[in-house]
Amino acid sequence: MKKSKGAAQAPRQLRDLKDWHAVLALTLMVTIFFRDILLQKAFFWEDFIYQYYPFRNFAAVSLKNGQLPLWNPYTFNGMPFQADIQTALFYVPNLLLTLFVTNGRLSLFSLEVMIILHYVVAGVCMYYLAKELGARKLFALFGGAVYALSGFMIMHAIHETFICQVAWLPLVILLFRRALLRRSIGFMIGAGLVLGHGVLAGSPQFTLYIFMLLFLYFCFEFWTAFQTEGPAKAAGMIPLAAGMILVALALTAVQLLPTRELAPLSARAEITFEQSAEGSLGWEQLVTFLAPKYFGTSGAQGSNFWLSGPYWQYWETCLYIGIGGLVAVCASLRLIKNNRYLAFFACIALFGLLYSFGDNFILHTIFFRFIPGFDKFRVPARMIYFFIFGCSILSAFGLQDLFEKLQSQPARLKKGIISIAGAGIIVWLMAQSGAFQSVRNPQQLPQIHALAVSGATTGAVLLLILAGILLLASRKTITPSAAVGALFALQFIDINVFGFDQNNGSVNPDEYYASKSEIVNVLKEDGKQEYFRINSRLGGSMILDRNQGMLDRIFMMEGYTPLALQRIFPPGRGWDQTCDMLNAKYRLVVDRQNQSMGLGKAATYLPRAFMVYRTKIVHDENEERTFMASPDFDPARIVLLEENPALEESPAVPNASVPGRHIEPPDTTYTSAWSASISSYDLNEITMNVTSPKDGYLVMSEIYYPGWNAYVDGAKRTIYRADWNLRAIPLSGGSHRVEVRFEPESFRTGFGLTASAVFVAALILGGAPILARRKRVLKNDPVAPGDTAPP
Repeated sequence: MKKSKGAAQAPRQLRDLKDWHAVLALTLMVTIFFRDILLQKAFFWEDFIYQYYPFRNFAAVSLKNGQLPLWNPYTFNGMPFQADIQTALFYVPNLLLTLFVTNGRLSLFSLEVMIILHYVVAGVCMYYLAKELGARKLFALFGGAVYALSGFMIMHAIHETFICQVAWLPLVILLFRRALLRRSIGFMIGAGLVLGHGVLAGSPQFTLYIFMLLFLYFCFEFWTAFQTEGPAKAAGMIPLAAGMILVALALTAVQLLPTRELAPLSARAEITFEQSAEGSLGWEQLVTFLAPKYFGTSGAQGSNFWLSGPYWQYWETCLYIGIGGLVAVCASLRLIKNNRYLAFFACIALFGLLYSFGDNFILHTIFFRFIPGFDKFRVPARMIYFFIFGCSILSAFGLQDLFEKLQSQPARLKKGIISIAGAGIIVWLMAQSGAFQSVRNPQQLPQIHALAVSGATTGAVLLLILAGILLLASRKTITPSAAVGALFALQFIDINVFGFDQNNGSVNPDEYYASKSEIVNVLKEDGKQEYFRINSRLGGSMILDRNQGMLDRIFMMEGYTPLALQRIFPPGRGWDQTCDMLNAKYRLVVDRQNQSMGLGKAATYLPRAFMVYRTKIVHDENEERTFMASPDFDPARIVLLEENPALEESPAVPNASVPGRHIEPPDTTYTSAWSASISSYDLNEITMNVTSPKDGYLVMSEIYYPGWNAYVDGAKRTIYRADWNLRAIPLSGGSHRVEVRFEPESFRTGFGLTASAVFVAALILGGAPILARRKRVLKNDPVAPGDTAPP
């Protein structure tokens, strides 16, 4: 893409701007914006506390202790850890967090700094992409600032996986563009590596969106080449695009294959269209382009968001890019017909906006019904990311065009200045008139009206200030450079006013989890004597945080992750029997009259491993549920299996499911004669010594999941799903050493593919300079080594 003709007229200070100046400027802007977090006056909140910090802590501490956390036994009675893509175990910055573990706990500050650094990465990558597309450095810097500190990025600071993944996309587009236009294998591999590394950051929804964007971009470049260079030349782009995707998939195989195994077993395997449309943008919210707080806010400081929908709708539907950014985007629209890249990214922005309306528009419905993958995710408004991405590029070129107009034709800005001022006045008048407020409860209208007027007034003032800056520049009262500087300052001040305190929570996560230390210490001390779980939640009451188990290494029935397994709690005659089967020694007791709660010790809980000598084979889930809820089901004496054991492994035990077969009465002699003691318990391996007077099944109060293998006296044995979601291992009478290990084939295969991809990529990228140097030598000296030059 050619540089603008106005570049030669730019002041020297703009031409002399260095890349490191832009990087430093973006770093300073991000640092100032997150100053309270960096000074530890405030802390990230919501999902950061309850999900991401426990995830990162568990991974970093485990790796520090020399354990690869494939399995997490402390949440939801046990579940795969690495297979949950949001744990982002192999994302390189997360691996580096291991360096900041001290005294068995990850430094909270190090994780917050890592997230904030990704805002710098996002801005810098967008700066280089805008510059690659033809924007001059100062205006590319503006595009980077719009991207890094857009409403979308600010709102989702509490969703680490989103920020870490989208931060790299501008660089992926840049490298992909060079690969296609230069027909370069090196840039192809580079784009694949950066793309794959971004996928490892852990957001499957944004992985889908990003791959879609790359596909659209490829089609755009392919069609352009097809028209200008012909079919043969255009066809050369196909293997490069395919190669980039293959490199990315191979690099991420270590994560994608285990996640693919987990996904159909998770609670989010299927969602309805109504569920998928949760978090849709409303048409009335278009007013938030200019007045982002028109409908109130919802953040770390509280929530007064009054538009229909849950409190989190505020941050999911935020499309604000700043008044300066929006005006720059509008200024870029006149460039679209002469600039194919701006036309493409304008279309991307428009698509993202329209899709974000969810069930308020047709696009989401079409994609949900007909495009694979889009029926797996909620919150269509997250497609606002496309809008932000496209607008960030447009804003760089729009500001550049404004600058050139101020230099050459300042008088032509008169209509635009009037439009900007008029927009501010219209928004303010809308708020005063009560637009969009009549649908609420009349008793709430005074408060709602005040919020709308306040938000609209802020937007109107900013628009009038911007119009004033342009007016002064058009009259040559201030120079064009001063006007651009003022617009930069206005954009930054605007974004700070809008979202500076959005994520400034007052709760220190370290103190939050330490507040439960008295209970935790009692549980850990008792845990030295035996293995047991706790039930810490009952209805709306909760005595320990759902992911506290990962932090303090206590076994809990609760947890918090989007990819929780479908079969977490086995059905029973009541909650107490469910807790018994899950080895819950301590259970939450709530005294509603005195408004107090505590942990009570149960007397009927089953041990973590025990022998059972009767079986019932049930192939139908409904039948299994019915039987487990009946008085005939005693989990201490009968085990339900969902498949017939292999003949060589099947013990000679009474089977209650075979008509006419003798069913032995309960035998207290056998139930008291067996023993099963756990000699070692690690994340991915449990070792037990078991003695049984006769053939039976070793039932483990551990979650059944593919990849767990049993070894009885060194011989491999099958683990069967038992009692809905537990494990059973057939054992013959006598004494045995039983080991169960988590050895998922999906991880082993994925790790091999990823390691191979890294090795091959390093070999090619490392050898490319050598080959290039050799070609240059041969070109300058056609005589091959060892040959004799002709006389």
